[in-house]
Amino acid sequence: MAAAMLGGIATPICAVAEESEAVEMQDGEMQDSDALDLETQDPVTQELEGQDVEIQDDGILEYVALGDSISNGYSADPKSEIISYPQLIAHDLEEMAGEDVELSKDTKNGLTTTKLNSVILKRKQVQESLQKADFVTVTIGANDLMNQFKKVSKEILNNNTRFSTANQALAALQDGIKANPLLLVKVVSAISNWDYTSFEDDWKLTMENIDSMRPANSEMIVTTIYNPVESMELPGTLNSIVEGLISKMNDIIVSYADDYDYKVVELLDSGIGEKVQSDGLHPNQEGQQLICDLMEETATSEPFEAIREYREEQEREKQEALEAAKRQKEQEEAEKKALEEKKERRKTVVSCASLAVAVGLMALLRKKTEKEERNRQSGKK
Repeated sequence: MAAAMLGGIATPICAVAEESEAVEMQDGEMQDSDALDLETQDPVTQELEGQDVEIQDDGILEYVALGDSISNGYSADPKSEIISYPQLIAHDLEEMAGEDVELSKDTKNGLTTTKLNSVILKRKQVQESLQKADFVTVTIGANDLMNQFKKVSKEILNNNTRFSTANQALAALQDGIKANPLLLVKVVSAISNWDYTSFEDDWKLTMENIDSMRPANSEMIVTTIYNPVESMELPGTLNSIVEGLISKMNDIIVSYADDYDYKVVELLDSGIGEKVQSDGLHPNQEGQQLICDLMEETATSEPFEAIREYREEQEREKQEALEAAKRQKEQEEAEKKALEEKKERRKTVVSCASLAVAVGLMALLRKKTEKEERNRQSGKK
């Protein structure tokens, strides 16, 4: 049982069938897939179409996670570990739903939709994992757009530099536009003319291949694309173009949900753009937790119902504890008030008694004085 540290607490992560290989990146970019050695020695191209495989209940929940650096849990700080949302989901399935989980985390930094389909899904191990999957998650597409930024930067700036990160490409674009504002027109034109329909072709083919491999009664959830350059200071027009392209890509993702039987987690307006690392691109730990929570809220299979019931029970217990604490506090305050009132009454009684004694003494003193005065007057006579 692997374990990771989250918030100082040891977090079991479940059995992992195949850990994704870490890929060194510069400046924390959603790395260019060209820099990845994704080819396998023996690519398997099994024909699985037409197989309507049912999950064999062996007591193990098979979870297959596919995707790029977001689902890989990339950390911009080599000294800091990021626990990916697939690991968080697997942990919750074990701890909250009581499942025995096997996580096949087939994720790569810099992965594009094309490479997911042409390389990752051709691997025998991945195909075997998908054939027995109970639950599948997919996060892909951001690098398709980020690679376009690199291409545009090289073409517009006539720069032979091989940008290793999108940050470098964007920085070069920003510097170029500052030096020559007229370049903005070319950049906007180049980005806006990107043939995003190629993404649609890649998406359809990828979903078709995954759907042909996974069992008919498995559940699959995919994420849309959030704005990976939201935190960067792009010119307003360019930022609008980027957001427009992302919206079109997300429309494509959503439009095929029924065709390939998957559910969609919307990330664009989820607030994840405020939960990114220092590179401004990748989710920090809060961002990964947000994706995990959204996934678990969207999933409808029985184990996730168990997670929701667990959390609801935890929330009920929390509220009951808060109510009990509130009642205890109110009772203590009432008892304190009653005690204070009792003390005040005692003070009043004591004060009244003291006053009565004082009045009595004054009366005696007055009588004594009057008697002495009478005696003095009698002595004079």
